[in-house]
Amino acid sequence: MLRQTSSEAEGIFDLILALHEACDGKWNISSIEMLGRKILMHGLSMRGCFYRVWGDGDRKVIPNVSHEVLRKMASVSPDASAKFEEIITPMMEIQPAALGYPDGANQSGYYIGDEKIKKKDIEAITKMMEARGISPENTRLRKLTTSNRLADENSDVFEILQASAERDAEPLFLGELTMGEKRRARIYLRRGDHSEEMSKICAELTLACKVAATDEQKTALSQLVDSFLTGDYDIFRSAQKTWVTDKNPRVEYCMGFLFGYRDAHGVRAEWQAVAGIYHSGETEKMRRLFDKSAEFIRPFEPSELYVPDFAVIHVLASVSSTVWDATNITIDDDGKRHGVKNMVYGNRMNLNSSPNRPCYYIHPSEVETYMTYAHRVRFVTTAIYELIGHGTGKLLSETVTGKFKFGHANPLISPVTAATVEECRAFLIADYLADSKDILALFGYDQESTPTADEFNYYTYLQIGIEGLRALRSFKVDEQTWGSDHDQAQFTILKHLHQNTHNLFQITHDAQNGTLHIRLDRSKILSYGKPSLGRTLCKLHIWRSTANIETCRFFYGGLSAVDGEYKVRRKIVAGNIEPKWKFVQGSTFLGEDGGVEVREYEGSNIGIVRSFWERERGV
Repeated sequence: MLRQTSSEAEGIFDLILALHEACDGKWNISSIEMLGRKILMHGLSMRGCFYRVWGDGDRKVIPNVSHEVLRKMASVSPDASAKFEEIITPMMEIQPAALGYPDGANQSGYYIGDEKIKKKDIEAITKMMEARGISPENTRLRKLTTSNRLADENSDVFEILQASAERDAEPLFLGELTMGEKRRARIYLRRGDHSEEMSKICAELTLACKVAATDEQKTALSQLVDSFLTGDYDIFRSAQKTWVTDKNPRVEYCMGFLFGYRDAHGVRAEWQAVAGIYHSGETEKMRRLFDKSAEFIRPFEPSELYVPDFAVIHVLASVSSTVWDATNITIDDDGKRHGVKNMVYGNRMNLNSSPNRPCYYIHPSEVETYMTYAHRVRFVTTAIYELIGHGTGKLLSETVTGKFKFGHANPLISPVTAATVEECRAFLIADYLADSKDILALFGYDQESTPTADEFNYYTYLQIGIEGLRALRSFKVDEQTWGSDHDQAQFTILKHLHQNTHNLFQITHDAQNGTLHIRLDRSKILSYGKPSLGRTLCKLHIWRSTANIETCRFFYGGLSAVDGEYKVRRKIVAGNIEPKWKFVQGSTFLGEDGGVEVREYEGSNIGIVRSFWERERGV
């Protein structure tokens, strides 16, 4: 995953571990105490672990210390010094400043090489891959220089690097393309990207197969091994189809090249893996929503409702650029839904109860009460978002002449059936159902609870406002693009409610003092807020269902535009530095007697480094 981010990300990781080893984990020794802690803070602020870019628009983080100070720190050992020299220049350079299509201002770990790869080249090669049946998710693209034996001065040469344990001695020639009007390009496929890591993963999964509890688990794990060994993504899809049939296993996992959030082209996926233990008690609480979800939806979607598998698991290990609250995996095949798994990470969700974290965007008089209940609101809305949001919504279509996939004589009127970009749709459904007394009662909220059901709904809408403003941190002004699909969706929802609900939200800011506050009129939530969400959902669904791309793009593009006073508000948000989430994870070690040791670490920067060092060294 580090390798997919930037060229020096691995080097930063290796440098920190080298420093840890040089001082035998005793970071308080005088020779490196202050200097080491500065680089440690830098390395651990990079998206919760060891990344060179933040999640806030995927912008670059530069240590606030000089070259000389860093060099002195690294001099504590020859190994650290050598690693430092490898990464100092790219780590300290201002440009490229963010992730994106590679150019002077942006870079990408998916498009590598000494020569920059152009967007049109990426598009042409991706089309060739599609024609040849080569999936892009587990690949990167490299442009070779004329010094490479495969290249020459008369044509460009590109290698598609496919992640696999197996390595190709020679790349496979796929064919030639015309880039632009005249320039020719030869395209090769080379397996063996991330070979060392994929080999280790295959070895561990092979051992896991031997202790799998069911035939489905053994088959899914074996298919994963075959996929990671060969690089065949079709086998990976087969593994996922098998995996979704394994309902509520005691040990749950999810891994692979899954989501293309950080690829500018949106097709190459970041490695993500999570493993955890099924929590039966917490799942049973959520299963009440699971069992009754059809009742909440059926009046609006009278045909059969697909309800996904759902579980609360406690995460033992997570590898991702974001430590998510939950994961949804939907497996569709030839237009047919094969299966869905929703996993809510209970111990991650519990960490949202952090009343001492800053909350810049509501009036100080409301901060303490809101922060007391914020994690409860997030838990319930995440459950609705994952289970109902991702479990509903179908394309309204006429499959053959005269045969419809919906009751066309009595068109559905509920906005719950609306669909747009899947994440935005799921957010909107969670917001739309936030006032449901039946749903809130399943989680123990009524007019006698603390907070009451009405208060809970108030804090849900306040959360819409806060998250919509906070989302502005990922907007890239120079490119007028968003660094996060989730943030774009949350801002769009807030902006629509702000503009179309007769002052449901009031947003005030003071650019000189850097303050930005949102106030909510609770008397307008049901009369203006909910209907506004419903109208938005319905419009987007109609345009999507009828393939009215231009109208939808005009509407959604306008709502997600950061214009007018939002330009000033974005500057204020960008200036409000929030402490980065940092997560320390336990490690498991297999003893000689076959017993398993679970080792935990202190909740500190040093604890995080020690955990990575011990896992890396296997000690």
